[in-house]
Amino acid sequence: MTAKNMWGVLRSGGDIGGDFEIRTIPTDVITPAGRVRLALGPNEEPRVLLPLSERETLSRSGTADALSLTVSCFTHKGHSVRFIDLVCLSRELDTVFAEFVDEMLARVATGVSCISAIESTFEDFRSLLMQSNEKEVTPNIVVGLVGELLILNRLLDLCAAGWRAWSGPSGDRHDFRRGSVSLEIKSTARAGNPTIVINGLDQLELPGDGSLHLLHLVLEPIFGGSLSICGLATSALKKADEPNELRSLLAAIGCEDFDKPRWNRHSFRIQSESLYEVRDGFPRLTSSMLSTGVVHAGVSSITYAVDLSFASHFLSPDNTYRTIERELSGCL
Repeated sequence: MTAKNMWGVLRSGGDIGGDFEIRTIPTDVITPAGRVRLALGPNEEPRVLLPLSERETLSRSGTADALSLTVSCFTHKGHSVRFIDLVCLSRELDTVFAEFVDEMLARVATGVSCISAIESTFEDFRSLLMQSNEKEVTPNIVVGLVGELLILNRLLDLCAAGWRAWSGPSGDRHDFRRGSVSLEIKSTARAGNPTIVINGLDQLELPGDGSLHLLHLVLEPIFGGSLSICGLATSALKKADEPNELRSLLAAIGCEDFDKPRWNRHSFRIQSESLYEVRDGFPRLTSSMLSTGVVHAGVSSITYAVDLSFASHFLSPDNTYRTIERELSGCL
């Protein structure tokens, strides 16, 4: 079993035996000081424990290149055992770290000492294990995009050209638009919190010749959830009649690398969804509501919060959403 698969067993809570002080999986690699084990860090980071004999010492320790290297002591069968404790601190490097560990253990299995195996394997993998300089993606951006990709997939289930209604990446003020129908998606990951954030004074501005609805999705973060950026984007590309055009839209919002770890640290499941009709009286702030009708020069990047508990009178029935979905997909 590879290191990647063994960490997967640990994360899933699989039966691994309870003869060690912490939850570990023993590998098939045995050194003169004992068996090498795989474990998880406090935030489920991949971790490897390599036993040290009484005479062996680690010349250096600390954190560098997204790896933590220390010596830890654990009790096993009543005896205290020292281990080289190696943890990968960057989840973006999970795959590379798994390959690094597989190669390192292969060297230990041939009789190379754990310390020598770490040093030699690290030199071979140094360029791959360097901390990524990619910009981190915030959880709010991820949950927002998951919501949009979820709706995109629903439209594509109705029509392979449904991706054409995804107008937000092209600079439209609303996430989805086709003809006279506009739909804005707001996704949150906190149940019981009806507050959403509106970006700009035109986001809830009514179209001059059509309707605007707002769909509020509550997405619960859950390990192994069915909704993830990679899963939803991959599914959409398979359904679309012009996948290259859809891929361009993903690139326009900076998500051309949708399969990378930085986009997929969290997965979700739907907890609730509510559709609102945005019309006169709906709690919002727009340019047309200002006395002058325009924002003063020098004022920009306006955001404000809307408490949807004050919008219950604007809730739409389920059949309204189904009609909007069909219209946006172009299947009518």
